[in-house]
Amino acid sequence: MLVDVAEGWEPLCTRCSRRPAVYLRRHSGEKLCLGCLYRSIAKEIKRAFSSVGTTGPGLKVGVLVSENLALESLLLLKLLNDIEKSYSGLALAVVCGEISDSYLAVVRRYSRDVVPCPGLGSAELACVKLPKDLEGLRLDLLAVPVTLDDLLGCFLRNLVYGYEVREVHTHIELQHLKVFAPLYRVPRVDLVAYAFLAELLDEVSYGKTVSPPDTIDKLISTISIKHPELLFRFLYGTFLGEGKVLRSKTLRYVC
Repeated sequence: MLVDVAEGWEPLCTRCSRRPAVYLRRHSGEKLCLGCLYRSIAKEIKRAFSSVGTTGPGLKVGVLVSENLALESLLLLKLLNDIEKSYSGLALAVVCGEISDSYLAVVRRYSRDVVPCPGLGSAELACVKLPKDLEGLRLDLLAVPVTLDDLLGCFLRNLVYGYEVREVHTHIELQHLKVFAPLYRVPRVDLVAYAFLAELLDEVSYGKTVSPPDTIDKLISTISIKHPELLFRFLYGTFLGEGKVLRSKTLRYVC
């Protein structure tokens, strides 16, 4: 939700108190300028790096690019490249499966290296299929572009369609490669707002381009818009009755 600026009056950013606010973060009530919105998202990515215990200069980080997560993939690639430049590292695009030429052209603007993958295996992180040959990628880390909304969606799909409560991982280690979700503390609406304000939505659709939204997608969209605090209750506290959250590595609810 963008801040409605009344004529002759501009609210200042809650964080820096210097620049005009352009975005109202509903779950916290903060009014943010574009710079502070960007830095708040980048901060969560850095926290995710710390949670997997891999920091330092010269890291080679792959970003799993999926056209079904077109906006998330592109923004994560851009943000990681910005962060890794500060540490002399490299963020490259890891493309699995077929993607359109137009989307691939946009990806190449944000990654000078695009690595094709032979295919997807059975392993998942937050309901996103991972490549078969992870060792062959020769990376230090593989980043998966899933947000807080996707984690909740994965949990609900496991519960509704699988009739069981399954673990929702935010980082795992497979074939000696650490795989993590740097945006798992970021609600998707923050990414859409940043993409709109930074004029990136002209380059890529903000919707899910491959599969049409189902009932759970629509439910999560409604929660994100009307009750965004529930997304964070899912992440940090109890949800739908009594349950326990194992933070960072695994989210597990026993309802």
